[in-house]
Amino acid sequence: MPIIRERLNLYLTKPVADELRRLIPARERTRFVEEILARELRRRKLKAALKASAGAWKDEDHPELATFEDVNNWIEEGRKSFTRDFSKEWGEDA
Repeated sequence: MPIIRERLNLYLTKPVADELRRLIPARERTRFVEEILARELRRRKLKAALKASAGAWKDEDHPELATFEDVNNWIEEGRKSFTRDFSKEWGEDA
């Protein structure tokens, strides 16, 4: 599927625009700005999701995980259940 591009006009302060011109070659600026914007947008979405989910976990709903030892045991059991034997795909000596 082709990528649809849209033109935006953005205003930057002169010092930021000058620094952008100085550090980023002309034909790389759009990609650079898009990468930075995409990273910041992901960060803000994650921050909003974390804020929205705050309080979803209640200690009283999980008494089996009351101590650090309980949590460590739960993690170890989970790791054991997700082990996979790759010897068939990669050979016996894998």
